Amino acid sequence: MAKSSQPSRTVRDIKTHAGRADDLHTPHKMYMRLFALETERHRRQQERASAMQRVTNIDARCAEIDREKEQLLTLLGVESIESLADGGPTAAPRALRAVPRPDPRHARARGEVSVQQTETPYYEPVKIRY
Repeated sequence: MAKSSQPSRTVRDIKTHAGRADDLHTPHKMYMRLFALETERHRRQQERASAMQRVTNIDARCAEIDREKEQLLTLLGVESIESLADGGPTAAPRALRAVPRPDPRHARARGEVSVQQTETPYYEPVKIRY
């Protein structure tokens, strides 16, 4: 058998249509790109609405926390938490003193009918660290 005069083909000799400018501007590919953009826009709008709802919920909870904090400070007779940390009132009103309560399950096991409750002699403010 005689040797062929043509050189053998390699991977570099394979012709492809990749990267041709005409191929990118075909109508069906442009419509597909439009569809992909519209889909992404819709998804982003849903994400934005969800995030805005979360922000609204967080703001509502912060307002609720502020209202509850004000109620507690009013009951304590204190203007702000900082005044508690600076050595504000040292005695709480009698109704607000902590009363230790034993676990009722243990009282029943011992056969006790009623448990005498005692009041603590003093009140120390709780320091809150942020």
